[in-house]
Amino acid sequence: MTNEQIATLMADLGPVLEPLAIHASDEDAGWAILMDEDLIVAVDIDEQKRSLVLSSELGEPPSGDRSALYETLLQMNYHWNVTGGTRMAIDGPAGKVVQVFETPADALNAVNLSEIISAFADTARAWRLIVQGSASAPGAALEPGVYLGIRI
Repeated sequence: MTNEQIATLMADLGPVLEPLAIHASDEDAGWAILMDEDLIVAVDIDEQKRSLVLSSELGEPPSGDRSALYETLLQMNYHWNVTGGTRMAIDGPAGKVVQVFETPADALNAVNLSEIISAFADTARAWRLIVQGSASAPGAALEPGVYLGIRI
């Protein structure tokens, strides 16, 4: 799929996905999709892999011991087969948590891309609650349990 075809796909996405807004970046060949007042899904093209990369900032964890959160994020990354390849990262030391997902562009249409973005956004909303509430006090730990189908 060419960059022009992807641009057309993104233009076709609006009426299907019905986000609050879709902003195209002329500089980056990327888009920012405003899903709701608190959630932006960035869509970038990886030309070498012929894929689209979705990302969303989930926020900065509260100060304190973040080791329990980071361990949970690593466990989530390990379960790529359950998450469909969604992974978590931090954007630097003591930085924001970012959710990332990559999908091949060639077979996409507005309907299936809308479904992918909607599922990605739902996951981001759930993990944002975990990220922002996980270390509310120094030494606080995440409760063992199941998060999005993953036992931690």
